[in-house]
Amino acid sequence: MSQPKHILYIITKSNFGGAQKYLYELAKAAKEAGHEVEVACGGTGKARATTGDLATKLSDINIPVHHIKSFMRDMSPLNDIKAFFEIWQFIRKTKPDVVHLNSSKAGGIGALAARLALVPKIIFTSHGLTIDETWRPLWQRILIYLSTWITIRLTHQSIMISTETFDRAKKMPGLSARVSLIKNGIAPIQFLARDEARKELAPQVPNQAFWIGGIGELHQNKNWTSAIEALSSLPNHVHLLIIGDGEERLALEQTITKHKLNSRVHLLGYVDGAKYLKAFDVFILPSKKEGLPYVLLEAGLANLPVVASDLPGNRDIIETGTNGILVEPTPKLIATALEILIRDESMRRYLGNNLNETITTSFSIQKMFNKTLALYDSSKS
Repeated sequence: MSQPKHILYIITKSNFGGAQKYLYELAKAAKEAGHEVEVACGGTGKARATTGDLATKLSDINIPVHHIKSFMRDMSPLNDIKAFFEIWQFIRKTKPDVVHLNSSKAGGIGALAARLALVPKIIFTSHGLTIDETWRPLWQRILIYLSTWITIRLTHQSIMISTETFDRAKKMPGLSARVSLIKNGIAPIQFLARDEARKELAPQVPNQAFWIGGIGELHQNKNWTSAIEALSSLPNHVHLLIIGDGEERLALEQTITKHKLNSRVHLLGYVDGAKYLKAFDVFILPSKKEGLPYVLLEAGLANLPVVASDLPGNRDIIETGTNGILVEPTPKLIATALEILIRDESMRRYLGNNLNETITTSFSIQKMFNKTLALYDSSKS
């Protein structure tokens, strides 16, 4: 075991999405390995927002949490400057051996603050390159590219969680020695049994119905509109259940009403969704952008067949026809893939069992932690 370290994890938001699950698992593993661990995080998205479920879960395992009150998801020069000084002052006060940054904004602001505070080891994990948000104006994508490059230059090592983003990051000027590939790992989950999960999660949905489930923020990235529109061409006994909340809720409700799907599409809001996964017959992830999504790892542990977007991070987990189905996330193609699985129970079982084997053999939390800890100890810079 390496010498005990004082590790500070920093993340922009403290809801409990994929990046937060990653941080939670690493922080928990580091604490169990004998390191001193703290976390600094923002609220749930807006400036001055209260902290979310990540902070609660960390407190439950006695990991101290410091609230960066000015952290917010969207760009805000004034609040970003305030967040920088909050982080810089906290780092100078606590003097960590390692600062591990998560999410783009925490990465950029935190890397600069940690450098100025002379932190010995600065690590950044990219949970998907923001430059992949192709719907943004070109000028924004150029600025995002530059800020990503600066962030990686400021850190001693940056972790890419998917093969494709690792390959691209290595090709950015002067960064090849500063990036490492460490795929996400996942700890075992205590799932509720199917009937119990259905009763607790959505008692209004008939138990005999075919349940298609998804987990994710109601945000443009997640592309729930395509999943909803796909449902309009599927049989009436098929229901879509989406766990999550966010800024697109009203627009999605309007789409549901437009397609007369109010009785078959269920926006369940935010709940700790992983334990309910066995309620579903099929899991769906129609995103436009992903890193290496925890929800696919969780679905695999639950032995669920998956229909997901054909994206780089997803390809590290899913091979079409072997342990899931990857498609271009249009309503028509999503519906076609779902139709195959709705009709073929043996195919659902085959894909789900194979995905479970993939996750349990290739995506262990211990493997992720060991590789990350090795970076904390590494002399690379």
